[in-house]
Parts: sequence; C-alpha cells; structure tokens
Amino acid sequence: MAGTKQDYGNESITMLKGADKVRKRPAVIFGSDGLDGCEHSVFEVISNSIDEARAGYGNKIIVTKYNDNTIEVEDFGRGCPVDYNKGEERYNWELV
Repeated sequence: MAGTKQDYGNESITMLKGADKVRKRPAVIFGSDGLDGCEHSVFEVISNSIDEARAGYGNKIIVTKYNDNTIEVEDFGRGCPVDYNKGEERYNWELV
C-alpha cells in the first residue's frame, strides 16, 4: 500500500476521554455504528431513565416512536447538569 511515511511511536497514541469515546468510536460502546448500535443507544437511554426513577429521582418515563422511526425518550428525573466543568475545561453537555 503506497502512502506517505509517518512517524509512529508513543506520542502517536492518545486515550479518548469522556464523550469522545462515543463520538469517535460508537461501535465500541454500542456494538455498531449502524442501526443495531442506534437501537442499543435507545435502550441505554431508557435504562438510565429507569435507574433514575428507581432511585427516587423521577416519576414518569415517556417513550415515543414517530412515523419517521425517530424515538424520543422523556423522563421527569434530575436531568443532566449542563454548567461549565472547570476540571475538564468544557461544558458538561459536551461531556455526556
């Protein structure tokens, strides 16, 4: 395979942190970057909603499937913190 020569050493390897793991390698987390992975991610969201409700932080979960096959999951739990995270130097909505 022809190509340009690139250095490959310790500095070439980086660890993906936080949401970058999912953004750059969705198949690792969800098993696929196709339809199966999408379905798995919906189950993960619903599972998180159930965990919140069982812990006493929510009282209703609404799952809606629309005609265009999109899915909406609403829970009435604590929600997700979206403030600036000083430790990560990013907003939390970027990290989750």
